[in-house]
Amino acid sequence: MTDTLIINAHPNPHSSMSATNRMVAHLLAKLPAGSVQTVNLAETDIQPLDKAAVEMFITTVFQGQQPNAEQAALLARLMSVVEQVKSARRLVIAYPMYNFGIPARLKDWLDNLVVPGETFRYGEDGAPQGLMGGHKVLLLQASGSVYSAGPMAQMDFASSYLKTLLGGFLGFASVDTVYAEGTAGDWEAAVQRACIDIDAVYDRFTA
Repeated sequence: MTDTLIINAHPNPHSSMSATNRMVAHLLAKLPAGSVQTVNLAETDIQPLDKAAVEMFITTVFQGQQPNAEQAALLARLMSVVEQVKSARRLVIAYPMYNFGIPARLKDWLDNLVVPGETFRYGEDGAPQGLMGGHKVLLLQASGSVYSAGPMAQMDFASSYLKTLLGGFLGFASVDTVYAEGTAGDWEAAVQRACIDIDAVYDRFTA
């Protein structure tokens, strides 16, 4: 089992001038060697929630039919993401905020993770129940302006969406968030503050 799975959603995961990547590097330096798996979404083939995927879910999940060969292959592709996350006790999602939301490739990846019967289920009353209670999440969000507090906080649809999806809907045990914000001003200072905040939550996240 992987201790920590890091999902890096920056479009250039190798750029040294990315606050997202700097936060990931800082966290990696703290985690024990060999305990981490890093996935760079920019270099990963991700299944979108397209017509074929929607039809597969309707046929197999909601209508209870056996999938055909194409649908079975598609389901297996989605399940590879689910199993990768389930095999890690901790999940880190690092991303820049784009236009008040998450990058498109991260949304595609998350759509692979939301699988009925695997990461959530519907109760007898029809209400969804999260199944990921044995796992923790740490969000590393980078943004040019300040959104964690103040007049622009209501415009942060990125971390609020992820907290709702992961902590609320899928039932992850905890969702912590570290912000590298205000990078459009003093970039280095914003990154340094974020690294200090990572240090502050590290023991709780890895406990």
